Amino acid sequence: MSQPLTIGTVTINPGEVKRGEIPIPGDMYGDRRALPIIVYRGVEDGPRLWIAGASHGDEPEGAYSMILLQKEAAMDPKEMKGLVVLVPAINIEALVGGTRGDPRDKFTYDMNRIYPGKPDGYPSERVAWAYHKVMVEHCDLHLNIHSGGDHSYLDTAYFASETKESLELGRALGPDWDLSMKSGIGPGSPASVMGQLGKGALTVELGGWCRMLTTDFQDIGRRIKDSYLNVMRHYGIIPGEAKYPEKVLRGHQIALLANATGLFVGEDIELRKPMKKGTVVGRIYNLLGDEMEVLTAPEDGQVFGLRSKPMVIEGEWCCFYGVIDEVREK
Repeated sequence: MSQPLTIGTVTINPGEVKRGEIPIPGDMYGDRRALPIIVYRGVEDGPRLWIAGASHGDEPEGAYSMILLQKEAAMDPKEMKGLVVLVPAINIEALVGGTRGDPRDKFTYDMNRIYPGKPDGYPSERVAWAYHKVMVEHCDLHLNIHSGGDHSYLDTAYFASETKESLELGRALGPDWDLSMKSGIGPGSPASVMGQLGKGALTVELGGWCRMLTTDFQDIGRRIKDSYLNVMRHYGIIPGEAKYPEKVLRGHQIALLANATGLFVGEDIELRKPMKKGTVVGRIYNLLGDEMEVLTAPEDGQVFGLRSKPMVIEGEWCCFYGVIDEVREK
């Protein structure tokens, strides 16, 4: 524990916090590129937590929540155990462009579907691989922070594989996080790859660009930041007592897609409110005012994500619907 530890360009001793980079392939000008990282190393051995944002570039909530964590949490590595690594953005080019994926990469646009990438693959695959090869060596727990981006608003849900490590990490997010959606293991997302390795990992969903009004964005950042601190308390990384949901709703997602083109109008629904099968979720109208489609709840469950723009074309998402398969008490 007393020996220096090297992560990317950071060499760090116990009780220190340092900034550095994970190098990634350079650009056409020959300039070096890198993913910024912030590393907190405790004075004792303990769990190693990585928090990553902006796998999708139109989802800045993760990056902002990590800014707040540094500004407001006042974490002292001399009072910590283990390791915390903050990676504000995995897909920097997409974040700069405000797009879901790197707009220059026409073949592997979605970095949350190609993970862990390839060292000799397409551009986005190479970035994912550069992150993965450094992270996986030093990580026990992984949080990948997402939102609805410029398409939707998503409310306090997470995707976890059916492993005890990931399910424990989900409960550790805190009392607000009681909707747990099932996901698989294997290549695809950081959570599925880490789950396959027997490590706790989640895809966390909260926010969306439709909430960039008044202080909504700031409030969402603080809610996510508070979940980080609760996770750290649960695993003993920082002092304090963690809090937990009374119960966890474990289910699976159904994306309700439009079967008509027009204006989608929600039917006075509330996110995360239980509803019965057949309840009207929304309606699609054409420009003449004709009702082209009525979308209804496919099963008992709840809407946890809703599109931000009323304009919709056939085949696009209207909402993300969570079917509750079981209720797990604490």
